[in-house]
Amino acid sequence: MQTLSSHPTRATQPNLSPVETWQRLLTHLLSQHYGLTLNDTPFSNETTIREHIDAGVSLSDAVNFLVEKYGLVRIDRKGFSWQEQTPYISIVDILRARRSTGLLKTNVK
Repeated sequence: MQTLSSHPTRATQPNLSPVETWQRLLTHLLSQHYGLTLNDTPFSNETTIREHIDAGVSLSDAVNFLVEKYGLVRIDRKGFSWQEQTPYISIVDILRARRSTGLLKTNVK
């Protein structure tokens, strides 16, 4: 008798290039947090992504630059809070995006 795991398994990700990884993460982050597509930004151009990677710019800095430059507002915030809600992307947002896109390897069983 074979036992089935209660956890869904994701297909193994092929080795993605840094540009492909950024494209997946940017697509998720922009859609989830700002309601944008990759084509709505300068990052629709692979050369732009490559230049940022080669210059050592982090993914969060690249997204947060767009937030600042265009005054983007996060759409994923629920309700109001007495605490100031920042429009910027955090490392936690990026980790969640990595998990959602299957790019975060976990050994959780």
